[in-house]
Amino acid sequence: MSSEQLSDRQRRFVEEPRIARLATVGRDGAPHIAPVWYRFADGAFLVLTDRGTQKHRNIERDPRVELCIDDERPPYHTVIVRGRASVEPAPGEAWRLALAIHYLGEEAGRRYVEANASPHGVLLRIPPERVRGW
Repeated sequence: MSSEQLSDRQRRFVEEPRIARLATVGRDGAPHIAPVWYRFADGAFLVLTDRGTQKHRNIERDPRVELCIDDERPPYHTVIVRGRASVEPAPGEAWRLALAIHYLGEEAGRRYVEANASPHGVLLRIPPERVRGW
């Protein structure tokens, strides 16, 4: 297995609804870390955010990122992904709804999307260049 591929165990782990921490590079070179929802699809981690957020601005300037996905319960597994993020148009309301349902369940996910509609979304695509974890 090459370092940019996830093992079957890691893939199963990241497909569960976990909060990830996305680290980007700030203008002054300092790390900026933000908790995010994500999906893993087509070999990349996908994160939806609003245009103009700190993470979006950082990635437009410097695409290097790390994404840490961990389990706060024993035995404390983690997957850390390093890559270069690209910014794409938001995939639409159906994708956003599916993401919210993945994390919150059907009813709460629908309520969340209705209450937090945003026409300014962008999609961050992070293909893994290096994967570490235990």
